[in-house]
Amino acid sequence: MDFSVYKAKSDDPTHALCMTLEEHTRRVIRAATELVNRLPFTQTERTEWLEKAIRCAVWHDLGKIHPSFQLNLRKGTTVVSIRHELISLWFCEQFLTLPIDELFAIATHHKGIVSDGFKRLSFEEIGTDLSYHLTEDSKSVNNAEEIVKAWAILFDDTSPVLNNLSPATIYSHEISNLLMKDRQRNQPVDWLQLARMRGLLMAADHIGSAKTECDLPVWKRLELTDLYPTISTESKQLVRTAFRPFQIRMQEFKGDVILHAPTGSGKTEAALSWVYANQTENVRLFYILPYTASINAMVRRLKGVYGKERVTALHSKALDFFYEEAINETNNFQRSEQIARNKRSASRELFYPVKVATLHQVLKHALHGKGWDMSLFDYHNALFIVDEFHTYDAHLTGMMLATLKWLKHFCNAKILLMSATIPKFLLDRIITELFDGDKLRIVRPKAKEPADAEILKRIRHKLVCHPQQMISNSLSQITTILEESKKTVLIIVNNVKSCQELAKAFAKYEPKLLHGGFHREERSEIEKAITASDKSKRPRLLIATQAVEVSLDIDYDIAFIENAPMDALIQRFGRVNRAGKRKKPSEIHLFEQSIGNTKRIYDEAIVKETWRVLSTLDSQELSEQNLVDACDEVYVNGYTDEQERNFQIGFTHDRIANFETSFFAGDWSDWVEDVIEKSNLKIDILCHNLRCEFEKRRAEGRYIEASQLFVQVYPWECPKEYQNKLEDKQNTLVATNLKYDSGIGYQRIERSPDFNFL
Repeated sequence: MDFSVYKAKSDDPTHALCMTLEEHTRRVIRAATELVNRLPFTQTERTEWLEKAIRCAVWHDLGKIHPSFQLNLRKGTTVVSIRHELISLWFCEQFLTLPIDELFAIATHHKGIVSDGFKRLSFEEIGTDLSYHLTEDSKSVNNAEEIVKAWAILFDDTSPVLNNLSPATIYSHEISNLLMKDRQRNQPVDWLQLARMRGLLMAADHIGSAKTECDLPVWKRLELTDLYPTISTESKQLVRTAFRPFQIRMQEFKGDVILHAPTGSGKTEAALSWVYANQTENVRLFYILPYTASINAMVRRLKGVYGKERVTALHSKALDFFYEEAINETNNFQRSEQIARNKRSASRELFYPVKVATLHQVLKHALHGKGWDMSLFDYHNALFIVDEFHTYDAHLTGMMLATLKWLKHFCNAKILLMSATIPKFLLDRIITELFDGDKLRIVRPKAKEPADAEILKRIRHKLVCHPQQMISNSLSQITTILEESKKTVLIIVNNVKSCQELAKAFAKYEPKLLHGGFHREERSEIEKAITASDKSKRPRLLIATQAVEVSLDIDYDIAFIENAPMDALIQRFGRVNRAGKRKKPSEIHLFEQSIGNTKRIYDEAIVKETWRVLSTLDSQELSEQNLVDACDEVYVNGYTDEQERNFQIGFTHDRIANFETSFFAGDWSDWVEDVIEKSNLKIDILCHNLRCEFEKRRAEGRYIEASQLFVQVYPWECPKEYQNKLEDKQNTLVATNLKYDSGIGYQRIERSPDFNFL
């Protein structure tokens, strides 16, 4: 039988993905083989999964020989609605004896099971449609056994072919029930095995379809020579330095651990030292950071350790990051868009062994978000580094601990939590809930070790408190510093509007602003400017919101900071005299009052308690231990009642706590990603004065660059009568009550609000 006439993808020979059915199948077989060989299996597991994955790859798309599917490819559109994977299922059920998990994977490798939601199979598709499509193609039905035998020979598949003289025109009750959510759990099968098989076949199919099966990166074993700390000499050369004792301890520490160490002490080197101690062949590494800006910087750093082909970013704005990388290499926006989209797809699946991600990306899988079945392989035996988290966000902290608990017990993952700001009450809770009360799981620098003592005893800051004062009361003092000295100045406020108002007051000094009111394109440029490798080109005056708390490599001489929760302030302090090498401690001016309202941002009781505690340290030089003690004192009674309720809601979330009994193979929760990504209630809009540029970019096919012009705003910044329409994903929202100023960000303008939908 001549299978070369059948296409798998586009029938247009000029299309990048045009290929025959045989070519596609061979690519998926190769992808499945390479993938299984790069996952952290035992030899027995690898042998079993390899056999199953290859068999699924051979048979998953045989249904594409149906004339209606081929007609759709030739026409470039859906002429006849047909699910080719269900035709494949029919061939396999009637003429082969494949295991039920493989049949399930073949049936669901494109759409989910019958349930409410997008991209799901319908009741008709798994029922009456089959009889109709078989009647359409009586020739294939009459020759089905010969087709299956010929296909098996073509791919050296040894599956026994049944001599079925009367093939059924319906699916068996067993597979039909598994394909319906309301019946699946009544079937006596291993539901987790169904999910795993589906996830593996989907990953192989996507890699083969993208023609990247030969590009799967090979795992790299980390060596100590990859990790050595470095310092910059006066001639700006990087030279190696010795590991600190606590970093050496991490090189020998097996299993879960909490690293409690100051900012700027070399926690990243310590984290990778832990990876060195715990790595096993093909084990995946997840480096979890709280913000996208710090993720992009960490990706670049880890590419230097692992090689650029092994490391990827995984967060909601990763498309922009990949596009920027691609455009710098190709200088062709169309090619760059394709590269960026392919990389984003690969980063979400099983392609890369090292992923730098936000916590949200892991949370959504614990909550059964899309892709959770693939993650079962990604997370299996994986190493997770959680670098900084915010105690004051009690709900997110609760969900984080619940997810880490799930990763430990369900995925056999190993966990490293590290922070400079874990208060004792939370540290005790983590030890109890995650590590069975084993306090030996805590690693800290030791004061008795000279190299460790150096960072513990260093005095980087002198605190100057300004009770009942705002930063706006000290404008003349800041101006004097800018006029009469060469010091670099950092101002940190708690909301965007305050940042913008201060920028006007200091316009003469050409400040850079860093806040959440910039569109993604300018935000990227700002981050490059403030972290420029040539520090002389960095802005002398930076005015920022809490966005500066991320792990950005910035270092200022003096700071003026609005009060905030203690653990947030420690992060802010760390952006001043970062290495502690200045001749004398840098002044941190802390102001009790904020220029704007902070009630929507922080728990008021925690902010007040932070001020009370830090007031006792007014005019003192601060050691690292001072900050640890202050953090413990602020949270001496743990969370407030409201925070504790929020923590428990997150920590006891039913979907995470009861993951094994609450999932359905082949199904996912459509709402999860939206809930997580929009938990801050912000929405994407386009300021009215950027509309022309937006439309111009779209007309030129620069779709990613067009999307980078969106800013995120709170719904209450838009007229209430239009808030219900803001979630309409089919339209772009243009707000005429907002304007965008380069260097400033979006601002409200005084006019009657009017919204237009493109």
